[in-house]
Amino acid sequence: MTETLLNRYRQALQPLLEPGEQLMDVAKVVPAAGAEGIGDGAGAAIGNALARMGAVTGEPGSLARSFPRVEGVAVTKLLVVTDRRTAFVTVGPDIRKGGRLLWHVPRQLVARVERRPRLQAMARFRLCFADGSAVSMYTMRRRTVEALADHLGRH
Repeated sequence: MTETLLNRYRQALQPLLEPGEQLMDVAKVVPAAGAEGIGDGAGAAIGNALARMGAVTGEPGSLARSFPRVEGVAVTKLLVVTDRRTAFVTVGPDIRKGGRLLWHVPRQLVARVERRPRLQAMARFRLCFADGSAVSMYTMRRRTVEALADHLGRH
């Protein structure tokens, strides 16, 4: 799956790379802090609250607290791993146009990827940083979490 996503989004990501920087992995993600289920009413509100529990841990000023909260379905949210950094990028419906870099850190500041128990249909994982903070995200496949852990380290 990684190769498929790399090929699909390469044109949108290439303009965001520094000279000589190489794409290693791309994952479609939903940050848990901005996750919303489908539906209305009390059940949906409770589900959304549960999904967001522990979405971001860390002190003010930590790496996790700087991770953007992006809501809405009009853009694809990507966690991008290169040979130099880990980045969060949004891509619009036209994937031939350049993506929007919202956040990035040097790779050495990402300590590991932790697979978390599923609460919903999507696989949940935590991106843990060298400062002890962490941000939780969802992705469609457990294999995606494993591929990220292969590049960034695992718990």
